[in-house]
Amino acid sequence: MTLFISENNKSVVLKKLILYIGITAFIALFGIIYEQFSHGVNSNYMWFAWIRPLIAGVGVYLLLYLLPIKKVPGTLTECVYNFGVAMFTVHSIILGVLEIYGKTNSRMVLAYIILFHLFMLGGIIMFVVGLILDRKKAKN
Repeated sequence: MTLFISENNKSVVLKKLILYIGITAFIALFGIIYEQFSHGVNSNYMWFAWIRPLIAGVGVYLLLYLLPIKKVPGTLTECVYNFGVAMFTVHSIILGVLEIYGKTNSRMVLAYIILFHLFMLGGIIMFVVGLILDRKKAKN
């Protein structure tokens, strides 16, 4: 299982940071356009959906880029975490669409809540456990 990629490989983190900036801009533009065609019905979930990838994506990858960490997350850890961020963002968009449409679907909303918590926390736990195991290995 690959928890980390090669040491001092911050260029990969920088690419993910730039990707998340683009995703954040796209979600903001999507929310603005969707609100324009909602016939005057507004939803805070839709309007502020861009904040989720900004904090969970740009914020986390900016920290990874700026902090003096020798190792960065590997493919598996990154995929698990990124899926959680995607579910976090889609959850907000779905809630916005349902709020604008005037309906609710509690089962679907609950599924997104469970998924984004499970995968975001899973990615974070995998990264922390990998750091701990790597430190123990370096001491031996």
